[in-house]
Amino acid sequence: MRATRLLPVGLILVLAVALALRIALASRMTVLHADEVWQYLEPGYGLVTGNWVRAWEFKAGIRGWFVPLLLAAPIALGQALAPDSQLHVYLVRGLLAVLSLGIPVAWYDLARPLGRRHALIAAWVAAIWCEVFFFGTRPSAEAISLSLLFPAMALAQRLRREPRNTVGIALGLLLALSFVVRFHYLPAIGLIGLWGVGKTPRRTVPLMMAGVAAGLALGGLCDVVTGHPPLLWIWRSIAFNVVQGGSDLFGTQPPWWFVTYQLQTWSWASLAIVPLMLVGARRQPMLLAIALAVYLPHSLIAHKEYRFVILGTTTLVLLAAIGSVDVWAALERRFNVRHKWLKQGGLALLALGWLGLDLVVALSAIFAVLWTQGDDAFTTLVIAGEQPGICGLAMFNQPAHPALAMSLFNRKVPALLFDGPDAQDEARAVAGRFNVAITAQLSGAELPPGYHLVRCWAQEDFDIQDRDQCVFARSGGCSGSVGDFDYQTAMERRGK
Repeated sequence: MRATRLLPVGLILVLAVALALRIALASRMTVLHADEVWQYLEPGYGLVTGNWVRAWEFKAGIRGWFVPLLLAAPIALGQALAPDSQLHVYLVRGLLAVLSLGIPVAWYDLARPLGRRHALIAAWVAAIWCEVFFFGTRPSAEAISLSLLFPAMALAQRLRREPRNTVGIALGLLLALSFVVRFHYLPAIGLIGLWGVGKTPRRTVPLMMAGVAAGLALGGLCDVVTGHPPLLWIWRSIAFNVVQGGSDLFGTQPPWWFVTYQLQTWSWASLAIVPLMLVGARRQPMLLAIALAVYLPHSLIAHKEYRFVILGTTTLVLLAAIGSVDVWAALERRFNVRHKWLKQGGLALLALGWLGLDLVVALSAIFAVLWTQGDDAFTTLVIAGEQPGICGLAMFNQPAHPALAMSLFNRKVPALLFDGPDAQDEARAVAGRFNVAITAQLSGAELPPGYHLVRCWAQEDFDIQDRDQCVFARSGGCSGSVGDFDYQTAMERRGK
């Protein structure tokens, strides 16, 4: 009985569905963006093992260490329990999946003042909506921000209604950690903070500031314990990406790109989501303001990616969920629906309607490719590490760097890089130092003698010229030195 008072039975059932979807996705080797690996998973793995590939952002000092340290705990556990497996990766994703369960709870809490049906539908949409649970298992700043900022919104609403010490401090802590994780959300973070201030600023502001101070201190401490100045990376990142325009090197888009891309992603479901969102905004205008505080600043920055505004996108979906209950209630009044069982049936139909909209988005041309994105490249690294008797790995003529992630390869053996017009001669000069190689299938003939094709993961149906991630192996052991062909050394020599 006590558990059901803390969490209603309906919400518990919704959370069970949410967990099942997130764990199912966490079991797949998918990567939305390379940053998930080389900016978060890889440095976290490096903190535990000391063996990692350092991307240029860490050399430039524009990345923080809070998220890698957070991920280091499940990585350490996985390495202790099963060091030669991918358990550490699945534990990372499992941890993030569990943390993301706070999103359905927060959506329930944000909609609860409007009614029980609003709360249950909001929680249900948070549980099943592909854009929410897909990011729930991602080791990225944007994904982790969802698990921090939606609970922060719920706490802000609570603090505004009923100022309490624990709520105020917790809100400040979440806002500060969100800033440390993704400082780009500062306008939205500020709005959430103002929402929580309410009509008693003399009480709420000191509480929130105490939490903010603790959060910033924790973020700075993570930098210090890893040997870096506290939070200096934030200013360096702003200087490089905004002042110097460094992010423009990765592509630019017009200011309206986020809107058009989102409508394309939602596909036909946008015909329902957009009007329902506007209805919901009448009930929770602050949520619309928060979403706009995400979209507008990012629209002014030339380099744009779908993941950058996922907080704003999912906030709009929350508004649409709220609006859908209002529309359904209006239809019930119009047709004079009063019987309890009819209203409960209506709630079930509304939940099924949202499931249908979710499937439209999940199977849309844009979103459908995300379900398997990254499979071939990163599973190939796993397969390479599982080769019997491996004593050295060569990355041979790969199109971009970094291409090697020790967190996925997960073997304590030398890793070498051969690239460019002299790659064949270089590989043969130190042929004894490796016995497994990753290269395109057509490049296998350029490897030293004795290599045979093991597998081209998820590329068997491709034309042979398109199979660019294949594992080759030879029999026998390794001897000699890696020389100048150590992967990190060779990558930096090439300016990567």
